[in-house]
Amino acid sequence: TICSGNQLQDMEQNVELEGDVISCLQLHTVRTSNIAVNSSDCVSMQSQFSNSCCYDAPETPCVLCAGGTTRKDLEVDFNGGTETCEFVANFVANRENNGTEECTSSMDEFQEFCCMDKCSLCKETEQVDWDAYVEFDSKEEMSCGSFDWYFTSNSIEKGTDQCTDLQGDFGERCCYEPIDYSIPSCSLCKKGEAWYDLNGNVLVYFEGSNKTCTEVSNSLFRKAEDESGFCDAARTEYFTPCCFEKCDLCQGAQLDANVEVAYNETATTCLELGLQFVTDIIMEGSEDCNAAREILWEPCCYITPTEPCVLCQSNTASQGDIRDDVSITFYDSTTTCFDLNSFLVSREEQVGFMCQAAKSELQESCCYQECSICGSGGNLYWDNPTTFNDISFACGELTWILSGNSVEEGSEECSQMQENYFADCCNGPSELIPNAGNKCELCPSGKDWYAQVIDDGKPMTCLELDTVLLQKGIFKDSAECEDAKRDFSNQCCYTPPERPCNLCQLGQKSYSVLDQTVVYNGADTNCYGIYNYLWTRLETEDDACLVTQNDLFDECCYSKCSICGEDYQLDQEMIVTHEGDDGTVISMGCSEIENSYIGINQITQASEQCARIQQQHWSSCCYDIPCELCVSGDQEYELLVDEPLTYMGAVRTCGDLAVLAERDFSQSDVCKSTKNDIFDYCCFKECNLCKEPDQAINWNRPLTYEGLASTCLDVYMNLRTSRVQAGDDRCQSIQFTVSHECCYKMPTNQCSLCQSSNGTFLNTNWNIEVNYQGEVVTCGDVNAKLSSEELDGILCLSARDDLWNQCCTPQQGGNTGLGGILPQLAPEVSDSTELGQSSSDLDTGRENGGGYANDGEFASTTFFRRNGSHSSHSYLYTALMVLPMSIATLLITLL
Repeated sequence: TICSGNQLQDMEQNVELEGDVISCLQLHTVRTSNIAVNSSDCVSMQSQFSNSCCYDAPETPCVLCAGGTTRKDLEVDFNGGTETCEFVANFVANRENNGTEECTSSMDEFQEFCCMDKCSLCKETEQVDWDAYVEFDSKEEMSCGSFDWYFTSNSIEKGTDQCTDLQGDFGERCCYEPIDYSIPSCSLCKKGEAWYDLNGNVLVYFEGSNKTCTEVSNSLFRKAEDESGFCDAARTEYFTPCCFEKCDLCQGAQLDANVEVAYNETATTCLELGLQFVTDIIMEGSEDCNAAREILWEPCCYITPTEPCVLCQSNTASQGDIRDDVSITFYDSTTTCFDLNSFLVSREEQVGFMCQAAKSELQESCCYQECSICGSGGNLYWDNPTTFNDISFACGELTWILSGNSVEEGSEECSQMQENYFADCCNGPSELIPNAGNKCELCPSGKDWYAQVIDDGKPMTCLELDTVLLQKGIFKDSAECEDAKRDFSNQCCYTPPERPCNLCQLGQKSYSVLDQTVVYNGADTNCYGIYNYLWTRLETEDDACLVTQNDLFDECCYSKCSICGEDYQLDQEMIVTHEGDDGTVISMGCSEIENSYIGINQITQASEQCARIQQQHWSSCCYDIPCELCVSGDQEYELLVDEPLTYMGAVRTCGDLAVLAERDFSQSDVCKSTKNDIFDYCCFKECNLCKEPDQAINWNRPLTYEGLASTCLDVYMNLRTSRVQAGDDRCQSIQFTVSHECCYKMPTNQCSLCQSSNGTFLNTNWNIEVNYQGEVVTCGDVNAKLSSEELDGILCLSARDDLWNQCCTPQQGGNTGLGGILPQLAPEVSDSTELGQSSSDLDTGRENGGGYANDGEFASTTFFRRNGSHSSHSYLYTALMVLPMSIATLLITLL
């Protein structure tokens, strides 16, 4: 290839080759097809033509008509010839960075001729009604939303007679003033607190013409508030013809969404069936509903347990934590310990047979007790100083290391840690910090132990200061302690950011950090130190972050050399002979050169040293992979396998074209050309309901969407079915409409109703009904509602104060098992009960559908047997909808 690294190919320029004038396109494709990479001919071609036929893509492209629209077909003089404004705009965007002198010069030269303010049908305060249709331009029904495309394609400018005429003719019909979406919108099929579904295809007379109920519902949702008189009048007139109660397959039980079933000779999931009931207008109480429920209740529905089964809950202290990724086999299905535990918690009773079977069979494989530095022979003294890897630590910080490394009690590593640190951490307060129990705490949360401070003229770390305060007899609640907090908390204390500031982040790309001294805040410091400080202290959105990035990016950040660039893959295992700048020859792995040698020597991309390394090792260290149609950059999108497409004269599906593309390599011209032609047709870029990447979705939240009584999950599934993609106007509109209802920011420490102040948990009385926020709900519902709140938030603390005595009860036998981490197993059920043993509890399990046969073996329908307890937890359903349980997936043929 003529172009190197991240350069793009210029297809338009002409060059002279062997006496012939040819285009760069011909040079890139035909004339270089038989020349080997890194050969002398290739190097010669690159030397001759890279300046003419290649260019560097701008990081922030110059937008010729920023804030306006391009007059596409207007021709102007450009580069010695005549080109359209659309060509000029694309040329400038592909080659010039925004804000540069070249970009400004292009704007000054061409904006007057090439740019315009496009006509808009609606006023600035109005929105287009996409569901409204008008007769226009020989079309009997054209969507009002299509006018924007019409204005663009025909270059109709704002303020022209044609624009004014179209606004006058269609503005009133097509435009409306949007309501304030912080106020609930009018939902046609909501009656009181009950939500009904919409019979969308029924025709009714609305606003002067026949409309479907879907169009009526959409119009009301966008234009009327829920408590307005207009909304009430519309409900009175249209509720009966437009709304119905959908068949509830599970009748208050929980839907096992991902279970596969065969129904009406079609393979589908229980969730898709529930949505199909809406499409097919299957009403509650109808013969079709009753017939479907009789067949599908068993595989699709389950009762939420009152005392959920926790795999690693035991009367002993030998288990406690889950080995998340350990693969296991249970009931002839392969899954992980984490997924099995999730399944058991959501579906099985603590005293149920399957729960006891899983514990008996799998606790040893799946569960472990986290290593304790002090074991059972002592108590941990958090602030005692010790040394780990030649660094001074507080003993309490060692627990984070053990937890992060999943060090298990009884392991050799745990025994070694206990031997090394018991004396420092477990034999009582250190002599260096007498009266530690009454010490002055400088920081309420994050402590930067290694920040430098000056106390009485002596430089020291905050950890050393902590010890000095104790030695001086400065204790909490004293005036001296308050003085110390005032003097040192700004240096020693911090709250870790949720979205850390990255000094070397520019747009979506992160660069490497230079080991270089710079001036920051008036003092000499190191780029690494600044990088670490910003990462641990500042949010991405903070002004200080943005200012520091702007001031120091050029001094501290660089694009690190890569042997293979961004387009090719590095062979991690390959060993090569590397010749250094001093002539030294040494054997090194390609990954060692890439990750260590280049980084230590801070070799930048496009430098002579980088070019030499690439020339030495590219052929040995780099390889290409097959063309993947729906991969763009680092992002892989969903292939629309069955989407038909006419391409190169043949009708094929996108799946067929993807298979054909894999015959070529990802960097081949064939691959790039194919992806350029059909990527937008064949690859689905999912529309996320939430605007912010760090938000979570409340899948079961009820709302009205396109007139249907829906949940956020229904909206998400509808977007996928309708092929609404990220970046589409429709996607952005839906995000604006539903994100405030469906999305919430995940708490740092999640609220749990029955978590006591010392961190231990009490039993939750899941089915007890209480009055919460003016509603009668169960304690389980309250717990689910609080899951989006912070543990120390006002809402969480208030709920615990109000409902603690009603919803929370102590563990039987005290909260001692597993160090008080989890609730206790009920004493009447023994961990030692054998699977075949008969007991009153197990007999009860049989009577209630415990899921095993008379001989004590598992019955074939075990996973579809439900426990006999009855409850209705609408909010608990949220967690169950997203469990990727392979063992819960079963294809059964139903009559």
